[in-house]
Amino acid sequence: MNKSSFIFVILSLFLINPLEVFCQDSIQSGSASESKTSFAKNAEMFSKGIASKYSENYEEAIMYFEQALEFFPEDHASMYELSNLYKNRGLSEKGFEMIKKAVELDTVNKWYKIRLADFYKQNNDYNSFVEIYSKLLDDDPNNLEYLEVYIDALLHTGDLEKVIEKLDVFEDNVGINEYLTLQKVEIYDILGKPDKMIEEIEKLSAAYPFETRYLSMLAELYMKNNREEDAFHIYIEIKELNPEDPYINISLLEYYQKQGELDKAFDEFILSIKNKNLDYNTKSQIYEYWFSIKGDDESAVAQAEKAGKAFIETHPDKEIGYYVMGTVYFNTEIYDKAQTYYLDAIARDSSSFISWYQLVFTDAELGNSETLYQHSSSALRFYPEQPIFYLFKGMALVDMKKYEEAINVFKKGRFMSVDKNLIVSFDTYIADAYHMFGDKENMYLYYDKVLRNDPENAYVLNNYAYFLSEEGKRLDEALKMSAKTIEQEPKNVTYIDTYAWVLYKLERYKEAKKWMDKLFSYDKNPQGVNYEHYGDILFKLGNIKEALRNWEKAKKLGGTSEFIDKKIKDKKIYE
Repeated sequence: MNKSSFIFVILSLFLINPLEVFCQDSIQSGSASESKTSFAKNAEMFSKGIASKYSENYEEAIMYFEQALEFFPEDHASMYELSNLYKNRGLSEKGFEMIKKAVELDTVNKWYKIRLADFYKQNNDYNSFVEIYSKLLDDDPNNLEYLEVYIDALLHTGDLEKVIEKLDVFEDNVGINEYLTLQKVEIYDILGKPDKMIEEIEKLSAAYPFETRYLSMLAELYMKNNREEDAFHIYIEIKELNPEDPYINISLLEYYQKQGELDKAFDEFILSIKNKNLDYNTKSQIYEYWFSIKGDDESAVAQAEKAGKAFIETHPDKEIGYYVMGTVYFNTEIYDKAQTYYLDAIARDSSSFISWYQLVFTDAELGNSETLYQHSSSALRFYPEQPIFYLFKGMALVDMKKYEEAINVFKKGRFMSVDKNLIVSFDTYIADAYHMFGDKENMYLYYDKVLRNDPENAYVLNNYAYFLSEEGKRLDEALKMSAKTIEQEPKNVTYIDTYAWVLYKLERYKEAKKWMDKLFSYDKNPQGVNYEHYGDILFKLGNIKEALRNWEKAKKLGGTSEFIDKKIKDKKIYE
């Protein structure tokens, strides 16, 4: 240590170590010269201890402070230093004893008392902690820092009434302020005293009449305690004081909603969107809130359009307004406009998952496989682990008759899926793609996978049964599958047609005719395949004339087998 540093340490000793070291009569034994020597050694060891502490050589610091105490056992400054060093070395009990002795020797030093209080707090002895801070506040009654610590400790003791009492006393000394008021409000809330909460905020607001934040607090309390009219008057006052207050429109929205005045509530909703002082994220949350309460209300679409336009006007660089407008047009089935707005949303935020999702969904509704393929591929560049985009991309490839590629894409998406329903969807699409690809073995394999996860899947049960019947395979099993679909949807003409056709393949022609008669009673616009199947059944029952008439109807409608012309020409069945 250089000379100047040593002098600094010595000076520090006299500044921070208020020992009565100069009171020689406090030393009960030894000559004056011995006392001077002991004091000098004590001072030397203390200085070395301070130096070691600030050099972060804590073990050495402990050694020096202990030696200082050997030369002067009533050295409370060394005790103070040792208390913390011991605690940091895991010797809390030893540190506790040290600081207690220091406080006994110097009853005035506030830092000693604060350190002792910290030890009590560490030991969860909040009563002793409170006692110390109570005395500190007696000595310094306007010290807000002491009060905050004191209040926190009192709360741990559960003596809430005492907390209120202390806060009131402090308020009498320093006046009304936010910290004191909010502390009391919080405690009155715990005690279940809403009237006292209101009273405190009223006092705070009266003390600061132009602080709209306090007025907002008061209005909120009025609303919570069914004093809506009082709250409304406060809201109007806030609006007059600060028309651009970022939260006043939200407050009025809630007020009008509670009063059932939804038109006025909506006006405030639009004003909140247009309020440039209100942050964008809060506006987004308000939008979600408003339409969650609107549900499928008839006015929801018109309101959503107005909200979307307000967002675009106020935040033209943000995606939400364009997304909202896209959804408006999607819900009204104007898909080309919806597509345009979703693209605008993505142009402003290419990471918006919901915008990408709605875009590809819209593409699917438009039936443009090329666009669906492009957009789902683009979405996958941002979300390569989102299965839903693989599903849409595969659907596009199927429409483009690229079945093998579609199957590979579907399988990638299936691999990433954890949702059972989504896995079922992938397996269904894979099976259908294999069917179109002409791979019946894998088609049945994936239909089986679907039914293991979803045994009542009517779509797959119907297709499975129909394809088996077409091949004349496992007809009893096919009939059971088809019967399940009828149980679920007794009037579904597609399922009825399949069921009748399986019966036909089983040569149960009368039953098959009975079910086809049901089909025609349910469906006034049957398809060509229905008429052709009915004609085949009638032919097997010997009614050639009616069979021929139904085959002719089938040909006009289209969607028939390749044999329809031969059936009509030769008046017989070809399979």
